[in-house]
Amino acid sequence: MNNIEKYHLIKREKLNETFYFQSLLEEGYHLKLLTDSEFESIQLQSIQLLAKQTERYTGGESSSVKVEKAQGIMQSIFYCIGIYLKSFPDTDISIATLKHKPLSDLFRQGKQLVRLQLDSARQLLSAIQNDSIITDNCAYNDTIQNGLPIFFSAYDVDFAAHDTPASIDYPLSNDRMDLVGIEYIYCYLQKLSLENQFCRHFTSPAIHCLLRGYDDHYQDLLINIFELVLTNLVGSVLALRNVLQLNIEPQDRQYLQQKLVNLSDDQLDTMLEDASTKLCKELNISDRLLKEHVVATAMNLSPRLKNALENNGLESIFISLKAPPKQPTFQFEDGEKMDDESFRTVANEIRECRYVSDKLAIIQREIHSIADLVDILEGYCLFDTEFIEIFQSLGDMELALLFKRLPTHMIDYDFHITENEKEWHNWLNRFVNELDLTRREGIRHLT
Repeated sequence: MNNIEKYHLIKREKLNETFYFQSLLEEGYHLKLLTDSEFESIQLQSIQLLAKQTERYTGGESSSVKVEKAQGIMQSIFYCIGIYLKSFPDTDISIATLKHKPLSDLFRQGKQLVRLQLDSARQLLSAIQNDSIITDNCAYNDTIQNGLPIFFSAYDVDFAAHDTPASIDYPLSNDRMDLVGIEYIYCYLQKLSLENQFCRHFTSPAIHCLLRGYDDHYQDLLINIFELVLTNLVGSVLALRNVLQLNIEPQDRQYLQQKLVNLSDDQLDTMLEDASTKLCKELNISDRLLKEHVVATAMNLSPRLKNALENNGLESIFISLKAPPKQPTFQFEDGEKMDDESFRTVANEIRECRYVSDKLAIIQREIHSIADLVDILEGYCLFDTEFIEIFQSLGDMELALLFKRLPTHMIDYDFHITENEKEWHNWLNRFVNELDLTRREGIRHLT
């Protein structure tokens, strides 16, 4: 009897995650867990809280606001109360709390939880910004560097805690679209951090080739990088390949077509679950949340995989890597700089370019010394992953010459380096650290 799971009258999964307090209240009243007088008392306390918050909002100058604003303030109150009620291990305790504690206490404690989650989310974003995937996918970079920070400057805990003032284009795998406010942002950042952690098992060039294999113009697509990486890895496990190799060859797809096409839905689901579990083991993934996210994402693959098998179209699921076209490497002499007027003309021409390929062509044509290249790197001509494209076009000697210009003492970095210098220094460090060990050591030996 001790192992029998406790029965709860209100099932948590039936409650609305966005309007948690309201749905818990309605369900509790419907099941007669709240008496008429208790229900009416909660309603009265809600109105009293609204009046108090409205007075705070207007600074005590007036007790009236527009209907839309009053509705927003009430929704913010309910959201904070819901956050607090969600913190309990089961709905029985939540109902008991509603019955016996003043609503003002629940609101106050809910706001405290919101602020704590806000601080945790801010720390998560900072960590993600400092250790994101190196990619030129615009949605990924813009969401991390611009879209998400908007939330932390615009979020209003006191009067609009339920709002999500952010610009998020990058899609996650298994995104919790039933959440709002800080709950959604924290969950989004937590999953994005897990996805980045998973992708760091593989080099940026390998992921870059996978994305090119998916679509030559992947930079402008709303795709989830983790999902593409994981899908190919699941294919590798099912095809009995080395999971550390992202590539799926045509013969692998032929093998998988024959192996999977006649399986029942349940058998295919079991194979996907087993493959994702084996993958976590082979990659030494111990984080429980990451393992759950990997398995859930693999299981979501099932409908698409079944359709592809029926139509003999596994190339839409399991991708062959596609290497970027070879760029001619630049060779510089650390000679005299071009004159100021000529340099300004070239720099302005680069800044006017929309595409990094055009910037690259101008640099290749016009820049012929390391000194001038450094000025371009520091001249607000390049942004974000455009630095990586430039570094990819350089030979080892040129990279070594740039590397020699990086400060070796932290005191120099703190007091003598400008922000635009720091930017290309950080991108160069990241680029070199992503290279294979042999080439990386070769570059450092040249310095």
